[in-house]
Amino acid sequence: MLACGPVAQPLLDAGDTLPAADRGAVAEPNPLPPAQQAAGGSAGESGDDTPTEVPPPPKPTFTYPNIRGSGLHFDVVEFEEARDAASGPSKQSDAAVEDTVVLVRILLSGNKAEVAAWLRSRGITPIYAESPDIANLAAEVPLSLLGELSQQDGVREIKRPPQLKPGSW
Repeated sequence: MLACGPVAQPLLDAGDTLPAADRGAVAEPNPLPPAQQAAGGSAGESGDDTPTEVPPPPKPTFTYPNIRGSGLHFDVVEFEEARDAASGPSKQSDAAVEDTVVLVRILLSGNKAEVAAWLRSRGITPIYAESPDIANLAAEVPLSLLGELSQQDGVREIKRPPQLKPGSW
């Protein structure tokens, strides 16, 4: 016997073998979530060890897919749900739902004049881009109209304008 390292351990003779765990065998990864592993769950549905496919989480669906960024879509949907609840048959709330006006940037794929006319017909003054060739507008729009605005022909995307950082101008 020879000593190796800080602790004396016997060396193997030429014919001896180590158990698999001592030979550096790598354990198979367990495809089950930790909670199922602790419960003693099985990876396969039919009792075998074949891992089952875990489907990816569903992608969120958006009521208005072209309203994007800074929680604007959430704000619109939340407003509409509160408005519908307040005006519904159960009238969960006697308080009126406040219709907040937000500054938005409207990116267009066409119909700039028609979208501007739609805004004006609702009492909203569109702010034009510096160049008539640039297909976007800006406007202060109530949350109650953003969903309808997003569905107008030529409206590609609605988002909040970028915020300037102090000292960046």
